[in-house]
Amino acid sequence: MMIAGKDINRRMASLGGTLLVAMLPGLMNAAHGADQPTVRGQVSAVNSTILAAPLSGRLLEVNRRVGEEVNKGDVLVRFDCRSLKAERAVASARLSGASSQYKVNKQLARYDNVSQLDVDLSRAAVNEASSSVNLSDVYLSDCTITAPFDAEVVSRAVNPHQFVSNGEPMLELVSSDELEIEAVIPAMWLGQVDADTPMTFTADATGAELAGKIVRVVDNIDPVSQTLKVIARPDAKPDGGIKPGMSGEVRFPSLSPSTLEDVDSGEAAQ
Repeated sequence: MMIAGKDINRRMASLGGTLLVAMLPGLMNAAHGADQPTVRGQVSAVNSTILAAPLSGRLLEVNRRVGEEVNKGDVLVRFDCRSLKAERAVASARLSGASSQYKVNKQLARYDNVSQLDVDLSRAAVNEASSSVNLSDVYLSDCTITAPFDAEVVSRAVNPHQFVSNGEPMLELVSSDELEIEAVIPAMWLGQVDADTPMTFTADATGAELAGKIVRVVDNIDPVSQTLKVIARPDAKPDGGIKPGMSGEVRFPSLSPSTLEDVDSGEAAQ
């Protein structure tokens, strides 16, 4: 019995569709790594800062170059503060004179040789001079910039003998001691992803892995993509294989395969 060409094509198409349906779960598992849903993540440093000039002046020293390590308390920058030291000496002299005048007025007031107003004014002069000395000490404390934490210098914008303005960036520091991993997940994962949910990060650049757990869930769902951000912390101090700025793949071993199927079904429906 001969089978028409159209019937053969119809049966072959049906058979191909059946095979595709049978193979689909295996393809999904392979794509998602043995039923573990994955998203993209990025590593960021908990401690990072840009040290800006706290005052305007000429730099005497800039003690670190890009790529060098610094320890908390290390002196990084010194300013030429001779003028501030001179102003402090003037303020100290005024304080000394005001204090002497106040003592004399208090003694004269005992014999009614000076009015109470003069005593009060001399006491106010002492307070004003003392405030000037304290202000000078604050300015002088800004003449030396120290490292606020253990870190690496990742950028340097100034050099010795250069004049800088107040607020001008000088050094950027980034610490690799404490890291966080940011990832964006589908909103429908919220039923199984929350604080303390375990995760694993694999860096694209080095292949190094870092295990941790979610510590914060940002309660703000994007209305268009229906996603939200989660932040994880490593369980242990990372080694040199993972550094701030790296991106990679984030897995959630505790998520069930049904969660993955729900997400895939939602994406297919769209």
